[in-house]
Amino acid sequence: MAHATRMAHLSCGVALAVTAVLAVAGCTSGGAGAAQTGTGAASTAPALTTAQARQVFDSYVSGSEAAARTGDVALALSDVTGVQRSYVTATFEADRYDHVRLPYPYYTYGRPVFYLPAPAGYPRFFVADVSRVLAGTKLSDAIATQTAGVTVPLDGNVLMLFEQAGHKQPWRLASTSQLTAGTSLPPLATNGGGHVLALPLSTGTLLAPPDVVGPLQAAVVDDGPSSPAASAVANGPLTTGIYQAARTFVQGIYPPRGDVLQWALDGADYARLALRTADGGALVFYSMYLNTTVEVPAVLNDAEPVNPGPPITVPADLMPLLTLGQKAPRVELEGQDLLSFAAIDPPAGSAKIQVIAIGGGLDYASAS
Repeated sequence: MAHATRMAHLSCGVALAVTAVLAVAGCTSGGAGAAQTGTGAASTAPALTTAQARQVFDSYVSGSEAAARTGDVALALSDVTGVQRSYVTATFEADRYDHVRLPYPYYTYGRPVFYLPAPAGYPRFFVADVSRVLAGTKLSDAIATQTAGVTVPLDGNVLMLFEQAGHKQPWRLASTSQLTAGTSLPPLATNGGGHVLALPLSTGTLLAPPDVVGPLQAAVVDDGPSSPAASAVANGPLTTGIYQAARTFVQGIYPPRGDVLQWALDGADYARLALRTADGGALVFYSMYLNTTVEVPAVLNDAEPVNPGPPITVPADLMPLLTLGQKAPRVELEGQDLLSFAAIDPPAGSAKIQVIAIGGGLDYASAS
């Protein structure tokens, strides 16, 4: 099997990011204010209170449970956006494809801890750190699932990122990222009003600017411990772990003899946020696409003719995303995950970046 060369734009971005990290030079701190979320929005939103955040959280929980009990897709999608919307859509499609009886699975939640950024421009965000349990199960059941080829528990602590896109727009859940085993959040820096401090995505006082944390992770996922980015990114289940899983399979996609297996972690333009930690680092939220493909060599090499190879087994998880009655493909099978991540970006000159949480799941599949 072979690993595809990363797309040129990602390679360039990673090379620049690695150079900046290793040199620890040429970076300058961005200003405060509307640029904190990287949008450049000029208007300033009012401060969010804990009571308002609790109302948004409770509304999401009650709505998602009602949607699961009734199978109401429109209701389920009304409170989500970005990565979470993709995940909810794929989950409902899978439940219907598998003829799951109502109620569909849903989560119950513990008491959340809210992290409310100081007032800034739109879009604005807040984070809920909360434990959850899949309805009808116990934490001791140790139920787990596969996300990006890595085993992730279904129960436990998650970071829920809520987003309000603009003035008078509703709050929606943008992503839910599960913390890896044994991981907890570092203390976050707050101002005199108790709000956490958001950072510009270009901040240069960290090991890496927050907006290149994703490309650095991608370099390690794509190339493994030999990547130059490994000098800045810690080993772990969501970095070298995804790389090791991808070398064998991701999404259960196995290459028949003679076919080529490729994977690449690429950036996705969804909600991004960096919050200052008490030690001068940052907690960074971002999203990525993980693309996995099995294809005959002629497709990879843009050669003619393209002769079909052995049948490629389609994993059960991909079937709901393909045309009903799809035959086993013999030329190409592609699966795409849309994933959310949270990572700790330390101060410059200290420890490596640690990717601590993952969310999302399958988003797209094609076969030929």
